[in-house]
Amino acid sequence: MLRIYAFFLLLCAMPGLSWAQPPSSLAMGFIPSRSISEIQVSADRIADYLANEVGIPVETVTVSNYAGVALAMQSKRIDLAFVGPMNYLKINDMMGAYPITSSVRSDQQGYRGLVITRSDSEIKSLNDLRGKTMGFADALSTSGSLYPKQALRKVGVDPDSEMRSVMLSSHSSIAMSVLRGKVDAGAIYQDARTNPEILSAVPDVLERTRVIYTTDLIPADPQIVRKDLPKDIVNSLREALIKMSADPEAQKWLKDLYGIDSIAIASDEDYNKLREVIIQADPDFLKRR
Repeated sequence: MLRIYAFFLLLCAMPGLSWAQPPSSLAMGFIPSRSISEIQVSADRIADYLANEVGIPVETVTVSNYAGVALAMQSKRIDLAFVGPMNYLKINDMMGAYPITSSVRSDQQGYRGLVITRSDSEIKSLNDLRGKTMGFADALSTSGSLYPKQALRKVGVDPDSEMRSVMLSSHSSIAMSVLRGKVDAGAIYQDARTNPEILSAVPDVLERTRVIYTTDLIPADPQIVRKDLPKDIVNSLREALIKMSADPEAQKWLKDLYGIDSIAIASDEDYNKLREVIIQADPDFLKRR
């Protein structure tokens, strides 16, 4: 028995022999807050940069929602993903993925949500939205759903019964719907109005719309990894993301992708306050699948 154990230890110590083979490639997932075609070029450039730094090919995968990311991470089809803060909490609760970095905008590791209307609208505050039509993003959007709905309830307006809520496909779609008069107001991240596809179509969008409410600071959207990804690869990805955010050329890709200025180190503890907000708004939210 001792000989067998000694032989096992000898095998483990032999150079070039590894029981946990590193992956031959990595997959980076995105949940688009804009149309896929508008972010694909930047996503592919980011993947190429990370592949060069880590030394492993990286491919991009677009997933429609948090459940898709969670399942793909669980089956090891996605290793790294750019997600929203609420997406992260759901995925973390489902399968233990965790953040390694998060996005920085306007020198803040976090962002705010806006409620906008047209400049010629009579709507001046959240109270004026009673009986109106408002565009929201997916229910898992912090800036496009959770925070503005919570703010409406605080001023006594029930978004489920006292107004018509319309769920739209992206924050750019919400802003355009406000501009075109399809909805009276809309909830977006700050400042989705300056997304390239909006500015190219409506250069004076900031003059034609008005902000009537700004949310509290929301924890930054994180870059997360699956829980069982080897630690050496996790560390390499973290270092590569931080290095990339200091590269002037790569900064353009991040800006075009999600309006990101830079990337900083993050941890799960950064999202505890958001967990508290979610529990107050809907105690069973994270448990639902």
